[in-house]
Amino acid sequence: MHLRFMLPSFPWTRALETGRIEIPGVTYECAPFIENAPDRFAAFALGGYDVGEDSVRGYIVKRLRGAAPVALPVFLDREHMQRNIFVRADSSLRHPRDLIGKRVGTRQSLQSGTCAGVLMMLESGYGIALDQIQWHAGSPPERAIDRMPLDVIRGPRTDRENLDLLLRGELDAVISNLEGRYWSLFGPDLLDHETVPPAGIRPLVEDPTVIANTYRDTGLYPITDVVVVRRELIAEQPELPIDLVGAFTEANALASEYRSGIEDHLARLEVDLLGEDPHVYGLNAKARRNLDLFVDLLYRLEAIDERIGPEEIFEGRAW
Repeated sequence: MHLRFMLPSFPWTRALETGRIEIPGVTYECAPFIENAPDRFAAFALGGYDVGEDSVRGYIVKRLRGAAPVALPVFLDREHMQRNIFVRADSSLRHPRDLIGKRVGTRQSLQSGTCAGVLMMLESGYGIALDQIQWHAGSPPERAIDRMPLDVIRGPRTDRENLDLLLRGELDAVISNLEGRYWSLFGPDLLDHETVPPAGIRPLVEDPTVIANTYRDTGLYPITDVVVVRRELIAEQPELPIDLVGAFTEANALASEYRSGIEDHLARLEVDLLGEDPHVYGLNAKARRNLDLFVDLLYRLEAIDERIGPEEIFEGRAW
């Protein structure tokens, strides 16, 4: 069997990208040239690749329609989702609980993976009632949010407008996409993965020890994306899902060989601060809890029609 992978070019996928990992009964090639995650999801969905990624939300929508690929418990680019909230540098806001009664803007819909991940951390990580924040969302929800009593009004349509409103004082905080893994713990922050923040703003939560303490107290580190494989390949090679998880796990273990010195230092420091390696693959107890909470929030945000559990996402396989 020959497989085509659509993967990000990360240190933890690089051993696959270079062909270093052997997969039983399989030859493969990797396409590592799409940096934007939604574009990678789309490339896989168009049918040109055998192994790729999907958002948890997108996967569940397909699964409920009976047309999903097979999901693997491989989580390539988790974000702590705690540095993703930014305020003005001179703001008096210092803690997520300070957002109560404030105006928080995003160019995205609250049903997006990033916003849902941030809301999950506010609600389950910090115990904040989400209906006590006024949300300004640039992309309207695909359907009305009736399962949660949220205060949502039309907000900024672009990142630039989001930042301008913040700097003018018309918003108290904004949400942005960031880089994953240790970058989302330590920074440096790149808004929407590419823009250096202007001098006048800072993360609301920027102390890595605060983020690490929240993880140690709750075990929360949102899982918003999963690796997927074309379903028709499993009939031909039933052990392929297990073999692929093994290949991704082996590549993950070799990540330090492909990191720069500072990246490797940050990766090791993340493990030290959290007290464990949060980037092991498989469906362990913490992965189940993160998926349960994230899926429940997606359901309450009307982003999906039904709640499904981790066993349904991964089809009851023994991981």
